[in-house]
Amino acid sequence: MAGPLIVLTTDFGTADIYVGVMKGVIAGIAPTARVVDLTHEIRPQDVRHGAYSLSIAVPYFPPGTIFVTVVDPGVGSARRPVAIRTGGYIFVAPDNGVLSLVLREAPADAAVILAERRYQLPQISITFHGRDVFAPAGAHLAAGVPLEALGPALEPADLVMLPAPRRFHDEHGVWHGEILHIDHFGNMVTSLRRSDLRVAPDEP
Repeated sequence: MAGPLIVLTTDFGTADIYVGVMKGVIAGIAPTARVVDLTHEIRPQDVRHGAYSLSIAVPYFPPGTIFVTVVDPGVGSARRPVAIRTGGYIFVAPDNGVLSLVLREAPADAAVILAERRYQLPQISITFHGRDVFAPAGAHLAAGVPLEALGPALEPADLVMLPAPRRFHDEHGVWHGEILHIDHFGNMVTSLRRSDLRVAPDEP
């Protein structure tokens, strides 16, 4: 039987050791877990890019997947590390809006603040919570620790949410949106939906 699935998303890049160290921490806690790299090329500290990438990918993973996402410009500050359960998945991330688009699709069933020290590394650095807080939390969840054991409950309504992407039409019927992402091939993804751009049957 396959082990639990952990999906990593970060802005760390692949030139340095950071991603490998996170995987080492996970392997030490949950050796049977499978680890998938979604991407480590989120633009540095770009929470909106992380939120978009995560939301697009989630539906293609099986229920029960644990998503560990580290795009964390506020690391070392008062921002909260959290874990949430929603839509059959668990997400471990900083509470900075990186989960906004996921939560708009499926509001959280439960949320906790990652405060229980026994599920973190003994020494917590100021700048590498991916290694010391988020990777251990994801690994302990994969090893069977209940979400509620990781720390005190947090009202899902109190989670930080980014403003919704702009999408509206004006008095002339013209749709306005914003560019959400430009991929490796130069394709632009916008906030407009295909249905917004359909021509009405009675129009030429």
